[in-house]
Amino acid sequence: MQQTFPEQPHSNDGTLPVTREIVSDLWKICVPIPFPLKTVNMYALIGKNGWVLIDTGMGNPDARAAFEHWQHQSGLQTETLQAIILTHHHPDHVGLSGELHAQSGATVYMHPLDEINLQIIWSGTMPRRFERVSRFFQQHGLPPTTLWYNQTNQEALRRIINVPPHEAILPLEDGQVLNLLGENYRIIWTPGHADGQICLFRERDGIFLAADHVLPRITPNIGLYSDLDRPNPLDDYLTSLRKVATLPASIVLPGHGEPFSDLVERVTEITAHHQERLQQILDLLAQEPQHANQLTNQLFRQRTLQNDEARRMAVAEVLAHLEYLRFQKKVEQHPTKDGTILYAIAP
Repeated sequence: MQQTFPEQPHSNDGTLPVTREIVSDLWKICVPIPFPLKTVNMYALIGKNGWVLIDTGMGNPDARAAFEHWQHQSGLQTETLQAIILTHHHPDHVGLSGELHAQSGATVYMHPLDEINLQIIWSGTMPRRFERVSRFFQQHGLPPTTLWYNQTNQEALRRIINVPPHEAILPLEDGQVLNLLGENYRIIWTPGHADGQICLFRERDGIFLAADHVLPRITPNIGLYSDLDRPNPLDDYLTSLRKVATLPASIVLPGHGEPFSDLVERVTEITAHHQERLQQILDLLAQEPQHANQLTNQLFRQRTLQNDEARRMAVAEVLAHLEYLRFQKKVEQHPTKDGTILYAIAP
């Protein structure tokens, strides 16, 4: 059965998602995606002789229509695109990057950790990678699941997600200052949601392009998906939150949702959420040892676990919290005879 893309939210006039100029020469371009969050934000920086794109959405038909509408509205041509910054490797942030690079010759930048994942996942090796991920999750009580990638027509998928070749991508490192259209942006490496996620901070006016690191209404998925990933993603994430909390940000531009101003308050709220979830897990394990999927069933409402994608993300998030607690020596693993891994309160 082929994957079908659900209807996407639109602006008040019923046409396209809301896109607007946030400050002079900086646009938030909101495009539809075929995932539960419904839309993703691309950001365009505009100069006198060209423009720069931060993240590239996906190439599904509705997203293309929204992006093309914005290009018509702004008068910007793909040929004058100078650079593409990819904040992390997730499909809703990289889908049009290969196509736009091929059409414009724009320089593409990305953190090397996520550039590795970009090539592994989208170079045709996804089925093999998913087999490893599936085996990893089975150890933690999750039965075999299906992958949306394998249910989608492969020809259509290549149009939806097309990424640049390795040799076309320049690496970005933590603390690096990148000059874009005459403005300096400090690169901030913020692992957690993705191993190689980066944010950009414009020192001149405090504009903080936060990608999926700090979101306004939800907490980004912090999950452990493989024994090849960084082993303690929640610790990475909480450390990364502290890293950005003191930025003198005038406005936060997130990867999903609307811009907001109080970075410190939002960081405090997200940190408190994770501390609460850690305590919930400890309380459940105090009753009896359990595997990650058992805990997931108790921590998440069933309506949020309606498909395989949602359940994998939920189990991965529980695993990230369990491993955080294990590194703190508050819980320990108990392998069973059938290969399932239980977690229990450490003595």
